[in-house]
Amino acid sequence: MRSPSSAFDLRAALTEELRAAIEELGGGGEDVRALHRCRVRIKRARALARVGRVGAPGLSAVFNDTARGVMRTLGPARDICALAQTARRLRKRAGPKTAAALKAVAVSLEAEHAATPLNVEAAHAGLKDLLALAQVWPEASARQIKRGAKRIGLRAQRACAAAREDATPGARHEWRKREKDRLYAADLLDRAWPLPRRAKRNAELADILGRERDVLLLQERIEAAPGLAGDTRAAERVVKLLRKQSARLSRRADKLGARLHAGGA
Repeated sequence: MRSPSSAFDLRAALTEELRAAIEELGGGGEDVRALHRCRVRIKRARALARVGRVGAPGLSAVFNDTARGVMRTLGPARDICALAQTARRLRKRAGPKTAAALKAVAVSLEAEHAATPLNVEAAHAGLKDLLALAQVWPEASARQIKRGAKRIGLRAQRACAAAREDATPGARHEWRKREKDRLYAADLLDRAWPLPRRAKRNAELADILGRERDVLLLQERIEAAPGLAGDTRAAERVVKLLRKQSARLSRRADKLGARLHAGGA
């Protein structure tokens, strides 16, 4: 077992996450849950690479660019599926007419998901490239790990403050990404994480920000294509509900973010 003073094995952790991602993609991307787990593994690896940026800035930049390409390949299928699930989930909060419109939205998006091709070969090639980068990652000292981890925490704290000042979808999305980095880095580094973990609060916040993001994306889709809901009036009902839901989630996220980062954590 690693002693509290020894350095975290960043190379081994990165390698483990990427091998797990490759395994999840082994089914060809047809299993939506496996595809989601693959994306989570990549996000965890990206958080580690950001921790390792202190000791290997150039390698970290190449890793992040490569990972971004893989996520772009996997993203459309996940996004459509998530929006369909959001529409079905929100039916419980809607009146009969709005619920019917949300069902129509979900059915349309599910059909779009079924027709969206996933370039598994490109994703697999990108993951192999990431694994190769991970395997040559230089050994990081305990001090470098600590500095990298604190940088992750500070970026999340700053993104939280920025998103509370600027409530645009872009700022909220940036906050969500930084909180995910914090959540994954703290989990993976375990005892090497130098800040208060507040794991349950961090996980709850990341979940709420993710739901807020999906609601906002669904609102954008319906505003751009009202026919998804059936007609213009149905789309207006759905958008009204989505706006209320995003405002409710935003308030919850802001309160949780303030509590999570209290004391500079």
